[in-house]
Amino acid sequence: MTGSESSDKVRQNSEVCAVVSAFNPGPENVENIKWLFRFVSRVVIVDDGSPRDVTDTMSAFEQLGAVVVRLNTNSGIAKALNTGIQEARKRWNPEWIVTMDQDSRFSGDYITAALATAHASDHPDTLGMVCAESHNHAPLPTLGGTREPEVFDPMTSGSMIRSEVFDAVGYFDEDFFIDCVDTEFNARLRDHGFRSLSGRGCDLEHSLGNARPMKIFGWRVRVGQKKLNVYYHPPFRVYYITRNSLVMARRFAGKQPAWVLRRLYMEVQSHIVRFVYGPNRRKHLIAAMAGAKDAWTGRMGKIDDALAARLR
Repeated sequence: MTGSESSDKVRQNSEVCAVVSAFNPGPENVENIKWLFRFVSRVVIVDDGSPRDVTDTMSAFEQLGAVVVRLNTNSGIAKALNTGIQEARKRWNPEWIVTMDQDSRFSGDYITAALATAHASDHPDTLGMVCAESHNHAPLPTLGGTREPEVFDPMTSGSMIRSEVFDAVGYFDEDFFIDCVDTEFNARLRDHGFRSLSGRGCDLEHSLGNARPMKIFGWRVRVGQKKLNVYYHPPFRVYYITRNSLVMARRFAGKQPAWVLRRLYMEVQSHIVRFVYGPNRRKHLIAAMAGAKDAWTGRMGKIDDALAARLR
């Protein structure tokens, strides 16, 4: 069932508030927020210091009924989400908060399905959040081994988090800035004995980024008749991915070794594809090496301006 097919069957849920991180949003994002209001009655949007003039877009969000908060500088998705979550809790103290990206949409009656998963849990006292079961109808990996499967590495977008969990484990780690913010929070939940359940029937429509043809010496790589693509991340993102993945691995290796090894293996696979098949391989390698160095020395937060300029 697609979003358009189910538009007359969804309903707003007042016990859930949505918090959306935004950066240089445009008219297409206004449509996403309009769609979001079909599922929840309260929305907080945090603009993460957009360099463009987004005044008209912010006004459009407010006209839809959203609460808009604007950060003066680009502070990262963790800061944006934390600001929005704290605003939502101060205003309405909702039982659940669902975090969203500006380029994501729910399929079907997502929130109702997520709440049904939560209410059906055998151990509600350890339930930290309910996450998407699939992205663009592709099933997400799980930890497995239980009747209530946990998502292996849930993304912030589409994660419905119990509000009181933030009091127990803290908010998103702002030192990570972007990338692995969701992964680190999920690992921290497990460290505190909480679970991130896969929401039965919860599918998230999410942009996968720029897909580029995978080529070897000019030959387009195929598996059977399927042409393969490389999902491109700009070099500055590779810096954050590398640094934060290594910091996170060091942080959780002692308590969650199997999970850390599995995730590092997946990250290594992504790097191999990136360095072998992707564009801007030299800059990606520079970014990865800089990220590894900063992970070793403990330098966190926003990327150094000089390095960011070098990677452009």
